[in-house]
Amino acid sequence: MAFQGFIKGVRYIPVPTPIFGELLEEIKDLNELKILLRIIRLIHDKKGLERCVTLDELLADRVLANSLDSSDIDSRRTQILQALETSRNRNVLIKVEGKNKSTSLYYLNTEFERQAVGHVSNLPPESEFEPWEPLGERPNIYSLYEQNIGILTPIVAEKIGEAEQRYPPQWIEEAISEAVALNSRNWRYISRILERWETEGKENGKSRKHTGKARYI
Repeated sequence: MAFQGFIKGVRYIPVPTPIFGELLEEIKDLNELKILLRIIRLIHDKKGLERCVTLDELLADRVLANSLDSSDIDSRRTQILQALETSRNRNVLIKVEGKNKSTSLYYLNTEFERQAVGHVSNLPPESEFEPWEPLGERPNIYSLYEQNIGILTPIVAEKIGEAEQRYPPQWIEEAISEAVALNSRNWRYISRILERWETEGKENGKSRKHTGKARYI
């Protein structure tokens, strides 16, 4: 069935701007670009601090299997490994060897990940992925915002993407929950909560120094 266009309320997933600029000029292999874009999608669907992908996850991904120029899993493995290594050499991805050296973890090379990568557990992220990606989308910060705050506009999606690079995903989720509880359903208020937690510290999801709605105004 041919693509029918973007429906109302379609999700937006932030993609680092250089991928549509200088990196787009550098990347000549279409499969490399497909794999990189799919990695970004998969990483944005992750929860927790260790947002990364493994080779096994990419091999098990139905979208990649259907979009790459490969007729069997061995050739697909070769294409994915080449793309991962090329992206690492371009400084787009960070590669971290697993504890037993049999699993490699791939992170987007962002400021947040560069700071966090020295503190990762060197273990694959906990996931029980199926051989193919299930239909539907896993709940994440974007859908959480839509369900509890309002329509996700491109501008808000971009601001959420910036926040994801700066704060742990759990902070953003808890800030959304606190904004809902205080009936202040807008991104500006959520960002003030995050800024307060960053400057004053956070304990059990709340600011240590203040209580009440007024502390974020």
